Amino acid sequence: MYHFMSGYTSKLAGTERGIKEPKATFSACFGEPFMPLSPLKYAKMLGEKIEKYDVRVFLVNTGWIGGPYGVGNRINLKYTRRMVEAAINGELDNIEYVTHPIFKLNMPTYIDGIPEEILNPINTWRDKEEYFKYAKELEERFRDNFKRFKNEEEIIEKELWA
Repeated sequence: MYHFMSGYTSKLAGTERGIKEPKATFSACFGEPFMPLSPLKYAKMLGEKIEKYDVRVFLVNTGWIGGPYGVGNRINLKYTRRMVEAAINGELDNIEYVTHPIFKLNMPTYIDGIPEEILNPINTWRDKEEYFKYAKELEERFRDNFKRFKNEEEIIEKELWA
């Protein structure tokens, strides 16, 4: 629910007018301008559906790996497709995961057809210290963005993560 409410994405050159390099952005529910209700309302509805239908949820990095703009590059679309296919086919149900040290997300250690270094973003960066610098900056952006929901904090804690 946190990631759904955060709606983190990146504006990329070629897909956004006036963008010359990737720019982190947040759009609650991944479409905030088109959502007339509070993001909390949509997150609660999503959570209810996930629970009711026993759905597994995956976040897929479809964006940038290997370093900051000018060093790294976008994930190859065939790898993104393969990750989504693995999630849909249930291939991710009984495999080993490691937890990201900053974002606390579980990352698969193996998906057939995907280079293993792509599954853990730190492994795509030559400079691991630089990776952690950028990752911590992004974590702070997530925290700053989520402050706008502070008036709903008690409800969020109680309703979404109870």
